[in-house]
Amino acid sequence: MERKRSTKSIRRLSLRRPKPAEMNQPNMPLPNVEFEDVLASQLQVSDVINNSVLGDGSMHNLTNNSHSSPHFRRHQSCLYHRCYHNTTLVPLWQAFAALDTRNSGKLLLGRLMRMSSVMSSVLGVEQHSDQAIQKYFIQFSQITFPKYKSYVMDTTAGKILDPEALSAYSWSICKDRYLNNPLVDNLDSVVPPELAQAIYWLYCIFNNLTEPDTYPPSMDYEETDLLLRKLFAALGLAWTSNDLDSQHYDDASSDSNSNFEPSYPPHVTFQQLLSIIADLIGTELARSHAFYRAVQRLCLSEYMEVMKTGWINVRKPETDVWKKRWAALHGSKFTLYSGQTCLDSKEEINLSHHMHIEALPATGSQKHRFRIVEKEGDFSITSEHEFSTATQKSCLSWLTLLSVAIKVTETGMSAKTCEISERRLERFQRRESEREVYRKKRDVLETFDRLQEAKKARSEVEDALAQRSQLREAKMIHLLKMDKIYERLESIQFQQSLCNKAERERGLLRLLTSFERKLHGEDRTGNSAPNSPEKSDQKSMLTRLAAERDQLEHALEELRMTPSHPPANHNTSSRKPSLVIHRVESLPLEGSFDYRSSSENMSTTSTDFSHLTLPDITLHT
Repeated sequence: MERKRSTKSIRRLSLRRPKPAEMNQPNMPLPNVEFEDVLASQLQVSDVINNSVLGDGSMHNLTNNSHSSPHFRRHQSCLYHRCYHNTTLVPLWQAFAALDTRNSGKLLLGRLMRMSSVMSSVLGVEQHSDQAIQKYFIQFSQITFPKYKSYVMDTTAGKILDPEALSAYSWSICKDRYLNNPLVDNLDSVVPPELAQAIYWLYCIFNNLTEPDTYPPSMDYEETDLLLRKLFAALGLAWTSNDLDSQHYDDASSDSNSNFEPSYPPHVTFQQLLSIIADLIGTELARSHAFYRAVQRLCLSEYMEVMKTGWINVRKPETDVWKKRWAALHGSKFTLYSGQTCLDSKEEINLSHHMHIEALPATGSQKHRFRIVEKEGDFSITSEHEFSTATQKSCLSWLTLLSVAIKVTETGMSAKTCEISERRLERFQRRESEREVYRKKRDVLETFDRLQEAKKARSEVEDALAQRSQLREAKMIHLLKMDKIYERLESIQFQQSLCNKAERERGLLRLLTSFERKLHGEDRTGNSAPNSPEKSDQKSMLTRLAAERDQLEHALEELRMTPSHPPANHNTSSRKPSLVIHRVESLPLEGSFDYRSSSENMSTTSTDFSHLTLPDITLHT
């Protein structure tokens, strides 16, 4: 919960705060050294234009992490690069971060008022005076960076700010913190002027290369790597690819063949950049004049946007007098000085997209010539400047860089700004491509794992189906065996029934014969007829059928007890109903006979009807 401050307490803070003294603005380097920005000469203007959009001043980056305002630009409606980042107010964010010693993203109101009083001459006295800051932030005990940034963006809208003055005032707040770093020997009570000047130039370069929406302001590690390479080249030192990675970026991993998501080193703050430089070159080299000259060259190319410097011969139209001048291509300005000291400017040409650069044939002693022509229409020439150089290489270099500077004026940005924006876009697209490769690889691996699981599940199902099929086949074989036994038992039962039926018929026939004999008065005491061969064969057949039936019933019982037989509670609708056969163990009573030929009353032993006697019947005539 934020605590409110009273008006009296804020007024006491304002009275205690010392008034800012007059500040001496640090000097920026003059383009008095001969060099050429090779990366600017390699800039493809067609790619810059293709990656730009036409806007009215509102600009959004690819990552939506940049706040571009039109009041920092010379043109209200022009081409904006998709990754353009306005760094004019970055020194102000650096001052806020320098006062935020705890890195909490918040500042006490007293510190914020102190910083605003220093910056008010650049940002505007009306909006950034003590009264305005108190009135706007009086309800907060601590002001967060997003709130202050939003306030500054709103109050500076429509104003043209001086970036060099803003950097100088910001440095007056930050220098106490940044001059106490490994580049400066702690035993020295006073920092050498050249080293302090070089660190300030590095500060300006850093602010120009920061990434959008970072707190504290920081550079991308690839941009840091490129800056250190340029510094080593200016110092004349050999750069090895592992100088930076092995010491500071051990956790970097962007290998697309890895199974892990690509991760990139964190951004580099200015304090970390100074520590890295101290680790790489040492404090002794940092205190030398060579380091001062190397940083001066970097500041000219990276901050002041000087693309090329060198001697050149110039001739005005309709004259034959060639004059030697020291030339500096600074953004969209082509400045001619009387000498290399760059103190006396003789002519300044403001390049525009209406101008053309043309190579000219050699004449006399001037063999390498070119001219800058500004035309109105197709035939009317409004201005013309003719130049010549000592070597063909120098002439081609001037032609290339002047052509790039003229073409990029259509975008409203300098060549250096276009170069930085192109590198940022390339990094964004490359990293997005690496992440996309990782995501696709992850999806492929996940799909492969799912297919493997599905294949495994299918294999398990197939195995289960095969086992069930084998079990079903075994059961079917079991049932077929039982069916054969049942069929054989039915056949035996049918044969037994036929035998019993024949035996009963013979018994009835004997009864009838005996009855007829008695009726005719024949001797009843005569012996019965001996057993016929048919009767003995019938008995042997019944005995054999009974033995076979016992064997079949025993085999059927064994089949029922085997494991392949399905459990009793399983569905047995596919099986034949079991046939229950009851054998009659006891013989029927003497003198009685059951004429029902059912299977329950069948017996393996036939009834001997010869012992049956009929009652004595006396016939009276």
